[in-house]
Amino acid sequence: MWIIKTQHKSGDGTTVALELESEDGQFDVNVRWDGYTEVHIYSLTEENRELQDTFHTCDLNELIERLRSLNQVCDVFFNQSEAK
Repeated sequence: MWIIKTQHKSGDGTTVALELESEDGQFDVNVRWDGYTEVHIYSLTEENRELQDTFHTCDLNELIERLRSLNQVCDVFFNQSEAK
C-alpha cells in the first residue's frame, strides 16, 4: 500500500525519517523518528493531482485510535437511524 520515496538516515545509518506515498497517489506522508507525522491528502482526477488537506500529529497511534472510535460512534448512530 505504501511506497517509500525517500529514507533519511543519520550519520550512524539509523533511519530518522521516511517520505512515503500511497500506491494510488491519494496520500503522501512524512514520518520522523520522534513520531511527528505530516499527512497530505490529494484529490485525483485524470488531469491532475491537487492537494486538498494537510494534517500534523505527534502521536499517530493516538490519532488512529480516535478515528477508529469516531468511526464506531458513526456506525452505531447511522445504523440505528436507518433502522427506525
